[in-house]
Amino acid sequence: MLMNKVILGFLIIGIAIIGGTLYYFTRPTKIQIRIAGSTTCLPIIQEAAIQFMSEHPEVSINVEGGGSGHGYASLIDRAIDIAMASRPPKQVEVDQATQNGVELRLHKIAMDAVVIIVNPKVADDYLNLTLEQVAKIFAGNYTKWKEVDSSLPNEDIIVFTREAGSGTRGTFEEHVMEPFGLEITADAHEVPSNPQMAISIKNTDYSIGYVGLGFYNEHDHGIVYLAVNDTSPYIPPTKENIYSLEYPIARYLYLVTNGEPEEGSWISRFIAFVLSSEGQQIVEEKGFLSLPSEND
Repeated sequence: MLMNKVILGFLIIGIAIIGGTLYYFTRPTKIQIRIAGSTTCLPIIQEAAIQFMSEHPEVSINVEGGGSGHGYASLIDRAIDIAMASRPPKQVEVDQATQNGVELRLHKIAMDAVVIIVNPKVADDYLNLTLEQVAKIFAGNYTKWKEVDSSLPNEDIIVFTREAGSGTRGTFEEHVMEPFGLEITADAHEVPSNPQMAISIKNTDYSIGYVGLGFYNEHDHGIVYLAVNDTSPYIPPTKENIYSLEYPIARYLYLVTNGEPEEGSWISRFIAFVLSSEGQQIVEEKGFLSLPSEND
């Protein structure tokens, strides 16, 4: 009788071990979605991912920055599922994608503007500048603020810019530097993200830089109202001026996929969530502009 009980005990233990092992190897794994790219889009997509995963615990979404160029490169290399971008792809990126059999499909998710910000010692509210003046500041043609405007401080201009590959930098160069045939000075201090740019301008006396709209803080920065030329009005980056594209550096933000995602796939469902009223509320909460309705 005792022997039978011992044998039964071993059988129960063995079944438990086998059952546990089988569960370990056969338990369902989470669906993985990998996203990388623009640091402008990053706060929107990070929060969207958190909310989406709370509603769909079977999905795991990994979101990282690195800049728009990094996002496009990673998608072209098929290292991620979705790229975040604050600019359309460059022709070289389109060509690389074609060579790798990747079709870059852009999905607009928000509206934004690149805003020029200055340290409060330059202007604690706003500063009127033309696009050409801004271009000459970033090119190093002006070295002191008083050269730009006699009412400004007689102090050296400290220029900050984003790293090469940044979508925000690309948009800034396209709209501000290239029309005047100028390039950002090699003396400019490079920073790797919008948050770092915002901190640098706040903490560096007499500095100037640029960020996506959602990273401007009226308590930490002065802001530049832009005019297209000397005879044009100075336009603040308000919601109305960005929607109407009257502000000179307005832009869309994108999620980018390899072709059109299969309907009903988790990638398709996540993008649909970002475009939903719930997702667009996140866009607004993060300081950006939700997409205009078709009737706007």
